Amino acid sequence: MNANHDGDRVEAALGRLRELGERITPARQAVLRVIDTADRAEEHLSAEHIGERVATLEPSVHRATVYRTLTALTGAGVLTHVHLGGTGTVYHLATPASEAAPGVSPAAYGTDVSEPHGHGHTHVQCVVCGRVQDAPPGVLDEAARIMRDDLGFELDTSHAALLGRCADCVPT
Repeated sequence: MNANHDGDRVEAALGRLRELGERITPARQAVLRVIDTADRAEEHLSAEHIGERVATLEPSVHRATVYRTLTALTGAGVLTHVHLGGTGTVYHLATPASEAAPGVSPAAYGTDVSEPHGHGHTHVQCVVCGRVQDAPPGVLDEAARIMRDDLGFELDTSHAALLGRCADCVPT
Protein backbone atom coordinates (compact mmCIF):
# COMPACT_ATOMS: atom_id res chain seq x y z
CA MET A 1 0.00 0.00 0.00
CA ASN A 2 1.20 3.51 -0.69
CA ALA A 3 2.44 4.97 2.58
CA ASN A 4 1.49 8.49 1.48
CA HIS A 5 -2.16 7.52 1.37
CA ASP A 6 -2.42 5.32 4.49
CA GLY A 7 -3.23 8.16 6.92
CA ASP A 8 -5.72 9.69 4.51
CA ARG A 9 -7.80 6.58 3.78
CA VAL A 10 -10.19 6.93 6.72
CA GLU A 11 -10.62 10.65 6.05
CA ALA A 12 -11.27 9.92 2.36
CA ALA A 13 -13.91 7.36 3.33
CA LEU A 14 -15.53 9.83 5.73
CA GLY A 15 -15.44 12.47 3.00
CA ARG A 16 -17.19 10.07 0.61
CA LEU A 17 -19.88 9.47 3.23
CA ARG A 18 -20.35 13.23 3.68
CA GLU A 19 -20.65 13.66 -0.11
CA LEU A 20 -23.43 11.06 -0.07
CA GLY A 21 -25.20 12.84 2.78
CA GLU A 22 -24.53 9.97 5.17
CA ARG A 23 -24.13 10.46 8.91
CA ILE A 24 -20.68 10.20 10.50
CA THR A 25 -21.19 8.19 13.69
CA PRO A 26 -18.75 6.85 16.28
CA ALA A 27 -19.55 3.32 15.06
CA ARG A 28 -18.72 4.20 11.45
CA GLN A 29 -15.50 5.93 12.46
CA ALA A 30 -14.43 2.98 14.62
CA VAL A 31 -15.20 0.43 11.89
CA LEU A 32 -13.24 2.44 9.33
CA ARG A 33 -10.25 2.81 11.68
CA VAL A 34 -10.23 -0.93 12.50
CA ILE A 35 -10.39 -1.92 8.83
CA ASP A 36 -7.74 0.64 7.83
CA THR A 37 -5.37 -0.71 10.49
CA ALA A 38 -6.03 -4.29 9.34
CA ASP A 39 -5.48 -3.36 5.68
CA ARG A 40 -2.13 -1.76 6.49
CA ALA A 41 -1.12 -4.94 8.35
CA GLU A 42 -2.34 -7.06 5.40
CA GLU A 43 -4.90 -8.75 7.65
CA HIS A 44 -8.22 -10.08 6.41
CA LEU A 45 -10.86 -9.45 9.07
CA SER A 46 -14.31 -10.99 9.26
CA ALA A 47 -17.29 -9.07 10.65
CA GLU A 48 -16.83 -10.93 13.93
CA HIS A 49 -13.18 -9.88 14.24
CA ILE A 50 -14.03 -6.32 13.27
CA GLY A 51 -16.70 -6.32 15.99
CA GLU A 52 -14.19 -7.50 18.59
CA ARG A 53 -11.74 -4.74 17.68
CA VAL A 54 -14.42 -2.06 17.51
CA ALA A 55 -15.46 -3.06 21.04
CA THR A 56 -12.00 -2.09 22.30
CA LEU A 57 -12.12 1.29 20.51
CA GLU A 58 -15.77 2.13 21.20
CA PRO A 59 -17.15 -0.11 23.97
CA SER A 60 -20.63 1.44 23.62
CA VAL A 61 -20.99 0.19 20.02
CA HIS A 62 -23.12 -2.96 19.97
CA ARG A 63 -22.10 -5.90 17.76
CA ALA A 64 -25.34 -5.64 15.76
CA THR A 65 -24.46 -2.01 15.01
CA VAL A 66 -21.11 -3.17 13.60
CA TYR A 67 -22.88 -5.58 11.22
CA ARG A 68 -25.32 -2.88 10.08
CA THR A 69 -22.42 -0.45 9.67
CA LEU A 70 -20.48 -2.91 7.49
CA THR A 71 -23.53 -3.32 5.26
CA ALA A 72 -24.10 0.44 5.02
CA LEU A 73 -20.43 1.27 4.34
CA THR A 74 -20.24 -1.43 1.66
CA GLY A 75 -23.40 -0.06 0.06
CA ALA A 76 -21.93 3.44 0.11
CA GLY A 77 -18.84 2.20 -1.72
CA VAL A 78 -16.33 2.96 1.04
CA LEU A 79 -15.80 -0.72 1.87
CA THR A 80 -15.47 -3.78 -0.30
CA HIS A 81 -15.94 -7.37 0.78
CA VAL A 82 -14.63 -10.71 -0.38
CA HIS A 83 -16.15 -14.13 0.22
CA LEU A 84 -13.58 -16.67 1.40
CA GLY A 85 -14.14 -20.39 1.25
CA GLY A 86 -15.11 -21.78 4.64
CA THR A 87 -14.22 -18.67 6.65
CA GLY A 88 -16.89 -16.17 5.68
CA THR A 89 -16.54 -12.65 4.37
CA VAL A 90 -13.68 -10.21 4.92
CA TYR A 91 -13.71 -6.44 4.46
CA HIS A 92 -11.32 -3.82 3.07
CA LEU A 93 -11.39 -0.06 2.74
CA ALA A 94 -12.14 0.84 -0.85
CA THR A 95 -9.39 2.48 -2.89
CA PRO A 96 -10.28 5.30 -5.28
CA ALA A 97 -10.07 4.16 -8.90
CA SER A 98 -7.54 6.95 -9.47
CA GLU A 99 -5.08 4.89 -7.41
CA ALA A 100 -5.76 1.69 -9.35
CA ALA A 101 -3.01 0.06 -11.36
CA PRO A 102 -2.82 1.37 -14.94
CA GLY A 103 -4.70 -0.73 -17.48
CA VAL A 104 -6.69 -2.69 -14.89
CA SER A 105 -10.44 -2.81 -15.40
CA PRO A 106 -12.50 -1.07 -12.71
CA ALA A 107 -14.20 -4.44 -12.18
CA ALA A 108 -10.99 -5.66 -10.58
CA TYR A 109 -11.29 -2.97 -7.91
CA GLY A 110 -14.84 -3.14 -6.68
CA THR A 111 -18.08 -5.01 -6.49
CA ASP A 112 -19.68 -2.99 -9.28
CA VAL A 113 -17.88 -1.80 -12.40
CA SER A 114 -19.66 1.55 -12.14
CA GLU A 115 -18.29 2.16 -8.64
CA PRO A 116 -15.24 4.42 -8.41
CA HIS A 117 -13.80 2.48 -5.46
CA GLY A 118 -12.35 -0.96 -4.74
CA HIS A 119 -9.61 -2.69 -2.80
CA GLY A 120 -7.23 -3.28 -5.70
CA HIS A 121 -6.09 -6.88 -5.34
CA THR A 122 -7.15 -10.45 -5.84
CA HIS A 123 -7.36 -12.90 -2.93
CA VAL A 124 -6.10 -16.47 -3.00
CA GLN A 125 -6.88 -18.95 -0.24
CA CYS A 126 -5.22 -22.25 0.60
CA VAL A 127 -7.74 -25.10 0.82
CA VAL A 128 -5.45 -27.03 3.17
CA CYS A 129 -4.44 -24.50 5.86
CA GLY A 130 -6.88 -21.65 5.11
CA ARG A 131 -4.15 -19.02 4.66
CA VAL A 132 -5.30 -15.98 2.65
CA GLN A 133 -2.85 -14.07 0.50
CA ASP A 134 -3.15 -11.00 -1.69
CA ALA A 135 -2.22 -11.32 -5.36
CA PRO A 136 -1.68 -8.26 -7.55
CA PRO A 137 -4.71 -7.37 -9.68
CA GLY A 138 -2.82 -7.82 -12.95
CA VAL A 139 -2.25 -11.51 -12.31
CA LEU A 140 -5.56 -12.38 -13.98
CA ASP A 141 -5.50 -9.80 -16.78
CA GLU A 142 -4.99 -12.39 -19.52
CA ALA A 143 -7.83 -14.59 -18.25
CA ALA A 144 -10.08 -11.51 -18.00
CA ARG A 145 -9.19 -10.50 -21.57
CA ILE A 146 -9.96 -13.98 -22.93
CA MET A 147 -13.30 -14.12 -21.10
CA ARG A 148 -14.22 -10.64 -22.34
CA ASP A 149 -13.17 -11.32 -25.95
CA ASP A 150 -14.50 -14.88 -26.25
CA LEU A 151 -17.57 -14.77 -24.01
CA GLY A 152 -18.40 -11.09 -23.63
CA PHE A 153 -18.06 -11.69 -19.87
CA GLU A 154 -16.54 -9.03 -17.59
CA LEU A 155 -14.60 -10.89 -14.87
CA ASP A 156 -14.71 -9.48 -11.33
CA THR A 157 -11.96 -11.10 -9.27
CA SER A 158 -12.52 -8.88 -6.26
CA HIS A 159 -15.63 -10.52 -4.82
CA ALA A 160 -14.43 -14.07 -4.12
CA ALA A 161 -11.11 -15.71 -3.36
CA LEU A 162 -9.49 -18.12 -5.76
CA LEU A 163 -8.86 -21.47 -4.10
CA GLY A 164 -5.72 -23.58 -4.33
CA ARG A 165 -2.72 -24.61 -2.24
CA CYS A 166 -0.12 -22.29 -0.75
CA ALA A 167 3.61 -22.95 -1.05
CA ASP A 168 3.69 -24.57 2.41
CA CYS A 169 0.90 -27.03 1.56
CA VAL A 170 1.83 -28.12 -1.97
CA PRO A 171 3.00 -31.74 -1.80
CA THR A 172 6.64 -32.17 -2.74
